[in-house]
Amino acid sequence: MTVTDFVGFDLETTGVSSFRDVPVSYGFVQHVREASGSETRIEGGYVNPGVPIPAGASAVHGITNDMVANAPLLRDAVETIAERLSTLWKSGGVVVGMNAGYDLTMVDSICRRLEIATLEQRGEVGAVMDILVLDRHFDKWRKGARKLTDLCLHYGVTLKSAHSAADDAEASLLVFEVMLARFPEIEQIPVAEINLTLRAWYQEWLSSFSLYLEKKGEAPIEAGRYEWPIHLEL
Repeated sequence: MTVTDFVGFDLETTGVSSFRDVPVSYGFVQHVREASGSETRIEGGYVNPGVPIPAGASAVHGITNDMVANAPLLRDAVETIAERLSTLWKSGGVVVGMNAGYDLTMVDSICRRLEIATLEQRGEVGAVMDILVLDRHFDKWRKGARKLTDLCLHYGVTLKSAHSAADDAEASLLVFEVMLARFPEIEQIPVAEINLTLRAWYQEWLSSFSLYLEKKGEAPIEAGRYEWPIHLEL
């Protein structure tokens, strides 16, 4: 696997639905290592979602209506996010995230609702390394929760500020870098096959989880959730 750029990506949002909620902040983080030294490049900021941020969401990520009042409006921010993702993929880069399907689906869904170019309309949706998918595959039987805070603890990564988009993006990138060293099989995946490989691993887990839900008497996972890295609303 020869990759020019790995870039961490994360959103903080108004809620948990990829199809109904919107971002209130976003972050891209890249570790650049050169002979002269290394640096961390951070892009992002607040987003004015155009709707009040629910109190429950603010309680989770700490972002309030006052904090986003003068931030870029949703359409402008999502255009910036979508174009950054598209540019990265066109250059052969890889998006790294935690539960990345959620974030990418939200971006794509908002593009559709606002009638601006979707991620697919901007070009091929490129490689995505989702640390949650990787962790579930390579450490399938480990007990306990697998939130970002849990993965940081498990892989020895310090999370600066839980639920800050830029900090979460960097934490995902740091966890991924530990995974690269711990699971050399990741390096063996050709870039062109990253999404095919992780999609299969994700679908394997999701199918198992859906069967578990059915055995509990709950509804199975909807078919659109099996699409990855962008889920479908059916």
